[in-house]
Amino acid sequence: MTKARRRLRRVFRWALVVTAISFMAWIVPVRDRCWDPDAPISTRAPVSREASACVLHLRTGDVRIDASQCDRLRCEPGLSSTFGHARLGFLAALLVVYLASTGVAAARWRALLVFAGVDLPLLHLWRVWVEAQAGGVLLPGGIGGDALRIAAVIGRPVRPGEARAPAAIVVASALLDRVVGLSLIATIGAVLGTLSGGVGAGPLIAALFAIPIGFVAGLLVLRRAPVERVGWLTEGRVGRIVVPVLAYVRDPRAPGAIARAAALSVVVAVANIGIVRGFLVALGVAPTQERWVYVGTVMAFIVSAVPALPGAWGTAEAAYVFFFGLAGVGAPVALATSLLSRLFWYISGFIGAILYVTRPAAESVAGQPGGSA
Repeated sequence: MTKARRRLRRVFRWALVVTAISFMAWIVPVRDRCWDPDAPISTRAPVSREASACVLHLRTGDVRIDASQCDRLRCEPGLSSTFGHARLGFLAALLVVYLASTGVAAARWRALLVFAGVDLPLLHLWRVWVEAQAGGVLLPGGIGGDALRIAAVIGRPVRPGEARAPAAIVVASALLDRVVGLSLIATIGAVLGTLSGGVGAGPLIAALFAIPIGFVAGLLVLRRAPVERVGWLTEGRVGRIVVPVLAYVRDPRAPGAIARAAALSVVVAVANIGIVRGFLVALGVAPTQERWVYVGTVMAFIVSAVPALPGAWGTAEAAYVFFFGLAGVGAPVALATSLLSRLFWYISGFIGAILYVTRPAAESVAGQPGGSA
């Protein structure tokens, strides 16, 4: 890639993040916005609440009114009051579900590794998973975390005294794990969107259904197409990568492993979508168009996986604000939902960072590409 193209991609990324954050800053109020329903002209003004009064932040200056006048105002909540009314106990229960789902996600990846001979303990793969979560906070999209997962497993002995994990197999398993996860969460989101009344969200629901259909079709092509007849794909440097990946995908045990991974992915997808829906319960909000909650949640997950911005900052929040707005959820609540989702991710990443720095030095070196056991 030339320097000019790299510079253009960097400019595009920053333009994207500035646009997304500007959109949120414009549409999401931090303070409550209130207005007098009896006034001839409805003018919304940010409001700060005190024990016995309210302060209206007007363009002409701040105006303090007493509690009785404040009670007559009609208000839409801002971000600060949205968090202030959150049910902390319910959020703690959702966090437990989220952390448990990381173990199921690690088991899904292990199912795609074991049949190819990379038989690593589930606890080790879970540790690699949450450590990669820590790095994914700073790297672009979900792909950055996948790269860290791959780097932690490549070159590591499968069992003490045995051969190291083949690079092509580890890469193929991580990519297949990502696609299986994306396909199942798209499927679950599309099904829930349809069952809750898909009218109006039809085109997006169809697009979500197209993801698993495309995955199955692509997998069938890889398993059956005569790729070996294409010389440049199976020879030289490219062949050293393609041939092991094709052998991995065409292994007779692969369909069973993918089916097991898909079953585990259903659990992960239901947990992740359920957690986001639970955030609305914890914040005391009931959407008027339930289908957009499920469709919007999946779209936010897809946007987060795109390797465009570090940690998908800005774009994921904008997706929540836009789609949840269609669900009848105010922008402050939508942003609060996104921030809670990010908080759970950061807590998982913090646990991963702690596990990484406490890992024995010899084990840390062994986990790196080319490191010694």
